Amino acid sequence: METEVRKLPRKTIYFIAALIVLGIIWLLLVTYGKSQKATKILNQLGYEKVSDVKVYGVQEFLREDINVKGYKYTVRFIDNIKDEECNGFILKDFRRNVEKDLDCQKIKKR
Repeated sequence: METEVRKLPRKTIYFIAALIVLGIIWLLLVTYGKSQKATKILNQLGYEKVSDVKVYGVQEFLREDINVKGYKYTVRFIDNIKDEECNGFILKDFRRNVEKDLDCQKIKKR
């Protein structure tokens, strides 16, 4: 006994393809936005020329000493002035205070 398989209509296939494309575009825009926000915070911290900024995570936090919320970014970037690769945390609260907890190492020349 053979089971009959019904083909998907063309409209459904186009709709699924459009959703996939929109999802990929949305993912790229969110990733780009996070790296731009992290770059602005790094500029406030004194890292003027940075490249290859990657944001691995964003968490909301509460500074209990002053009772202010903010965001903690887990980042990795290259400081082009000092030739260092840095990774760690940068923090920005809603009072526009910025802090860092970064570990930087010299880039080895090949």
